[in-house]
Amino acid sequence: MNGAGLHYSRYRAGDRDEWAMRIGSGPALLFLPPLFEEMNRTRALLACVRRALAARGFECWLPDLPGTGESERRLEHVAWQEWRDAAAAAFAAAGAIASVSLRGGALLDEAAPARWRFAPATGASLARDLARAGLMTEGGGGYAPAEALLEPLAAAEPPAGGKVRTVRLSTDRAEADLKLEGPPLWRRAEPQNSYELAEAMASDISQWMRS
Repeated sequence: MNGAGLHYSRYRAGDRDEWAMRIGSGPALLFLPPLFEEMNRTRALLACVRRALAARGFECWLPDLPGTGESERRLEHVAWQEWRDAAAAAFAAAGAIASVSLRGGALLDEAAPARWRFAPATGASLARDLARAGLMTEGGGGYAPAEALLEPLAAAEPPAGGKVRTVRLSTDRAEADLKLEGPPLWRRAEPQNSYELAEAMASDISQWMRS
């Protein structure tokens, strides 16, 4: 644990242990963050949302998927199915009652019976963004996903079924249960934050989970 009240736990993903960060106590929520560079750009936002939910009586888990964060795996050795399996394993390890996903994280939330999604993205749109930004080679930003990850990613859609609440920004024309004011931080050139957006997200998650 550190001074911010964060704890670190391991969860079993396949034949290896991976790390998960957790904060708070109470009903557990599994956070599934954006994928690739979008995760770095929204890291501060995710931290604020988790702290706000911890203050509202929830335990928030944020796992490192294989090949990301503190994982000992290299991304180019990871298959898409391993990410799906790891997300399900983290959900079970947390004893979570619901998932909270942002952008591409919604592609991995099938193990959750209740799913809160913010600006969910298709795998095809993420693959196009990676290619357009030149991030799919080691020289282009450190992302060199294997075909076993990239090909299924390009065909992936957020899983259907279950209890789902979809939230988007007010500037997004796609359908949603709620639209919030705020910036698309995953599009910014440098990591930024929005405390107002984080508070609005945490408030809606808390109200939805208690309804």
